[in-house]
Amino acid sequence: MIFKPLFCIVCILGISALCLGENELPFSIRVESLERKEVLLDFPGKPGDRFHIHYIHSSDKTPIQDTFEIGRRGEMILIEENYYWYGAGLEFMNWEKASITTVDGRIKVHLNRHLPSLRLRVGRVANHTFIFNGIAVPLDEIARAGELLKIWVAPRD
Repeated sequence: MIFKPLFCIVCILGISALCLGENELPFSIRVESLERKEVLLDFPGKPGDRFHIHYIHSSDKTPIQDTFEIGRRGEMILIEENYYWYGAGLEFMNWEKASITTVDGRIKVHLNRHLPSLRLRVGRVANHTFIFNGIAVPLDEIARAGELLKIWVAPRD
């Protein structure tokens, strides 16, 4: 008789653990083609996860790295833009609590800029690369040059 209730408790705990596992990654970081209306990348994520976009500055020809974080409620937050000086067209100090540091000749603009999404045209020379959890995807390998993409955080289906 004790075996049956114990078995039920073990089953309930096991199912609960599986459900908790689903909630650990409640969001998706998506890259979509707005022109083709197609999801090109979809990575599961959780609050605190970070992803990056690397590219080459169009006139300065120096590397830039933008770092984004998933917020508690699934918002996309630009937390840092990292580049060598010149920086034309890049972030500036007009954001509350923004700060600038320099490390090894690079400028780091520290931000807390909440964005609903990022719209990006795949550059012909920028070599845009999306990076998440050690996976680097050159955007020109999944979309054509000039194609309009939307990068955002969405609730998981």
